[in-house]
Amino acid sequence: MKKHKIILISLITCILTTISCKKGGSEPLPETVLPQVTITIDKTVKYQTIEGFGFFGAADVWWASPTAMWNDAWGEKVISDLGITMWRNEIIPPSTPTVVQDGDWNKQMPVVQGLKAKAEKYGVNLKFIASVWSPPADLKWACNFSWAGDENATRNPGSVSTQNGGTLNPNMYAEYADWLNTNIQDYKNAGVDLYGLSLQNELMFTEPYNSCTYTITWYNEMVNGVVPKIKAEFPNVKIFGSENMLEMEGKDGNWPVFYHSGIKSNATTASNIDVLAVHGYSDGIAPSTGSELAKMWTNHTEQFTIPMNKEAWMTETSGYTDAWEVTASKPGALNLALDIHAALYYGNISAWVWWQGSQATPDEYSLMSGTTTGKKYSVSKHYYRYIRPGSVRIKSTSGDPDFFSTAWENQLKGTATIVIINAGNADKAVSLNGDGLPETFKMYRTNSTTENCIFIKDVSPGTVNSFTVPAKSIVTLQSGGDAL
Repeated sequence: MKKHKIILISLITCILTTISCKKGGSEPLPETVLPQVTITIDKTVKYQTIEGFGFFGAADVWWASPTAMWNDAWGEKVISDLGITMWRNEIIPPSTPTVVQDGDWNKQMPVVQGLKAKAEKYGVNLKFIASVWSPPADLKWACNFSWAGDENATRNPGSVSTQNGGTLNPNMYAEYADWLNTNIQDYKNAGVDLYGLSLQNELMFTEPYNSCTYTITWYNEMVNGVVPKIKAEFPNVKIFGSENMLEMEGKDGNWPVFYHSGIKSNATTASNIDVLAVHGYSDGIAPSTGSELAKMWTNHTEQFTIPMNKEAWMTETSGYTDAWEVTASKPGALNLALDIHAALYYGNISAWVWWQGSQATPDEYSLMSGTTTGKKYSVSKHYYRYIRPGSVRIKSTSGDPDFFSTAWENQLKGTATIVIINAGNADKAVSLNGDGLPETFKMYRTNSTTENCIFIKDVSPGTVNSFTVPAKSIVTLQSGGDAL
């Protein structure tokens, strides 16, 4: 399995007893007697524009049977219900006598064309992006280095395959660009203009599956040697990178010495990288201003996204169970909701992409199993379906440390969306305050039990109006019609 790096810090595993306003089977308390929270929306303060939300892969993992890759019901589900607007794939190198690949373009193409057809059916501008795990084996060299900035790193001819690391032969940049262009053309021949391309997935890690490694210097050289030839044939494809881990690119003490710092310090590389991409993880706690996750995203925003004037994407994450909260030191679906919020709010990201979208046997690395869904799917839907491409984040604040919200305006679609998470242990009544808000919103909610992004009721803004956001739940408010 191509497991992505899950970097976990120590988590609090004791689940606090939920303080509910339902006591002894009685009816819920009126909203007027619940603790009050006011969320203030300021449409004059604007942040990032959304490119998309999505996942990687087919209806099952690429090493499964070709017949398991696509089915119509699954395609219908992910486009018209979950609402993906971005889909990530691997550009798979050719097999060799010693390494037989588990997939190829012939296996992938029916999924690409199936998703494209479903997206067109619903008028969705689905963005297709792709990452390389390894170049073809005959373009690689052996290498040795201890960390990204290792000045004593070596690379030379040797026994190497697509697996177990190695690096790109620096004499083969033109050949690598030609190979990538051939793959981009495969998408074009299938009716798809590839939207984004990463030249290397997780470039620090030597793995037993397809992998390739680079120092900061080698990565800059490769980008500068390859991208101009790609852009000469496909000028509109966005080059995103470095797809290294957020902990390395955003954590105090780390961000100055890893790949994004290297990109920033090299004007040519900075001009060749269109989007700064990281791979995320969960720290399992609410993303308050002082949390480590919030700090990492803030560092990345302040050190790279803003000064370099580039979008930031989170292009791979996993490691969440379908339990609601942290269980056996593993984060659950509510933690996923909080982590998406942290990336949007502190990281100003424009895209969020889960790892394996679907597989026959569900686990912490998959979002769903065919058309069978759970809590991770439901909390993702609060963002994926209702925050569409072109949505601009506007300022949203509350005075309650347990409440986390993002607000969005999509002028092209005429919609407004607010996502609210109550991470605390008490039900609270929420009022919306702000100029120019819609008269009504439709409220959708997910909780730990039976609610799964279901419609609850229409609500109105204003200090005299309020609606309940139960403890440990997520709510999306949607106005302006169907988000799709």
